[in-house]
Amino acid sequence: MAEEYYDYDMERRRRQSLAEESLNEQLLGITRALSETVVSMKEIVSALTGADDKKLKEIHRRVKESKERVESMKEDALTYLARLGDLLNTSTLYKDVFLGLTRIAQMTEGIAYRSYLLASNTNVTSTTIAELLTSIAESIQREFERLEVAIQALSSNPKKGYEEAQLVTGIEDEVDNLYRQLTFAMYRELRQDLVALMLLRDIVDMIEDVADTIRDAAENVKFLALYRVARH
Repeated sequence: MAEEYYDYDMERRRRQSLAEESLNEQLLGITRALSETVVSMKEIVSALTGADDKKLKEIHRRVKESKERVESMKEDALTYLARLGDLLNTSTLYKDVFLGLTRIAQMTEGIAYRSYLLASNTNVTSTTIAELLTSIAESIQREFERLEVAIQALSSNPKKGYEEAQLVTGIEDEVDNLYRQLTFAMYRELRQDLVALMLLRDIVDMIEDVADTIRDAAENVKFLALYRVARH
């Protein structure tokens, strides 16, 4: 009887391990699909400060297509999670990371569209604002790269995954600082152009939301990494 129970337990752990490997692969797949979108943030900023609405229209088309791919992959992942039932204790963490990554894709699409609207209607000629926007886009790219490495290491080296996810918090603090500087610069330099001020404020708020969402995803990845370390 004891041997039968042991076999059942082994089978459950085997199924859990396979499910985690599959989910980690799906996380990595979505992260890679999203990577190009996050990288395009710098391209969006460059086109926005150059008032290149044609370029922004093209970027928006690409980002929207990428968002739709990410949403489709997320639906597949959530369906897989639902089929697992209560097999994993970490299902909610995985679900939150999938939803977070999808939200990043959706917000980036929103940033691209609003940037197109802004460039189509008015110019942002401030050098200070352009430099701060470029800096914040570069910081978000570094933040996302660390998240991608953390997710990549979840299966093979969870300790490294934890350490990489931990780095995301420090980079997000940089984004917060840039966001505060940018907000002040916008109010100071665009006070005569309310259309530009309102649209750019919307864009910058969404950029800051992207940074927060990457941080939140990294917090969940840290816990997933700790969980794997504790079991092995």
